Amino acid sequence: MKIVQITDTHLLGVNGSLFGIDPSLRLRYALDSIVNNHQDASFVVITGDIANSGDIRAYEELKSILKDFPVRVHLIPGNHDKKEYLEKFFELESVENSILYDKVYDDKAFVFLDSTVKGEEFGAMDENRLSWLKQTLLKHKGKEIYLFMHHFPLRSNLLWMDKHANFRSYESFFDTIVEFEDIKHIFCGHLHRIIDARYKHISISCTRSTTFQVAYKPGCEDDFLTNEENPAYCVAILEKDTTLLHHHEFLSEELIYPGEQW
Repeated sequence: MKIVQITDTHLLGVNGSLFGIDPSLRLRYALDSIVNNHQDASFVVITGDIANSGDIRAYEELKSILKDFPVRVHLIPGNHDKKEYLEKFFELESVENSILYDKVYDDKAFVFLDSTVKGEEFGAMDENRLSWLKQTLLKHKGKEIYLFMHHFPLRSNLLWMDKHANFRSYESFFDTIVEFEDIKHIFCGHLHRIIDARYKHISISCTRSTTFQVAYKPGCEDDFLTNEENPAYCVAILEKDTTLLHHHEFLSEELIYPGEQW
């Protein structure tokens, strides 16, 4: 089966730009690419920071953009989002101010997590969320399980992010999930980079934003630096015992050359 991950759309809901980029236009390009190439996906997931500043107009804009989109879409919140608007426009229910839910497709379980902390850049999961997660994993025991969360749950070596915007429930999170051998992969956003990692048997990935990207500049911990790397979305092919990821730079997909030029 195939799923597609989009992340960190940072919609403004008004005319304007972010680091010289029109977030709405970039998202539309990504969705057009998915329509042209991946309508067979079981779903698209947007892993948080849907809005740049939580403006209600950004969620109205996304609702309008997705109106005729032919693939089902699932959403989770990021640290820039307002959860009450996700509930209002996309029928996502909050339990004790956390958006947590699960779906089953093709006998695979997909668990959508809320790693946000109100008013903070960093993420965390308290005892209530971890309890919900453990009960959900037990419910799906025997199925291949995939998790989605906004924050990257390990150190990234992006020093500013690790200092100010990291995931601060690392130990309790992995203590909760590591016993479940059925967990195959965790999909994340937040870092605006392609990063692959593994914690014991669990593989973890982050993909690029559809807007700006975060620069990897080792040793620089004082500045939040962006760069001009191309935006991307992630295409995941999920087969038994295999997770295959393509991070697709959708703005470059027309730059294809015939093989005889090699």
